[in-house]
Amino acid sequence: MDGDDSMGWVTVALTYFALALMYGCLLAMAAAEAAACFRRWRGRRDNLLAAERLLESVDDVPYQQLPDDDADEGGSSSCVVCLAEYERGERCFVLPGCAHTFHRGCIAPWLRQGKNTCPICRETLAAPAQQCINTAENMV
Repeated sequence: MDGDDSMGWVTVALTYFALALMYGCLLAMAAAEAAACFRRWRGRRDNLLAAERLLESVDDVPYQQLPDDDADEGGSSSCVVCLAEYERGERCFVLPGCAHTFHRGCIAPWLRQGKNTCPICRETLAAPAQQCINTAENMV
């Protein structure tokens, strides 16, 4: 009977060890998933903060139709988001880098979704604030 009793204890010990190992793996996987969720949340928060900084750093500029827009009536004389024609002197938001023009209320949701590219040309929007203002003033 001593042999059977010792085999019973070994079996119980191995079962508890296997259960502890399994729960340890589950706990490690849960911790890894929680860390990944936190990183995704932090990335979204950082994107939102970057969008707000961009929206605050670039001043609206008054719209003026460029001479080459006369030949191309449908070109850049309207906001591609809402499709409304720009009025002369209307305040517009000019993206840094590519200088595509939008209404601030139209481009803000795009930027707040974490998209850091122009919706027209897909150029990445990563310019210093002062350069953004100079580009906007020179392009419109």
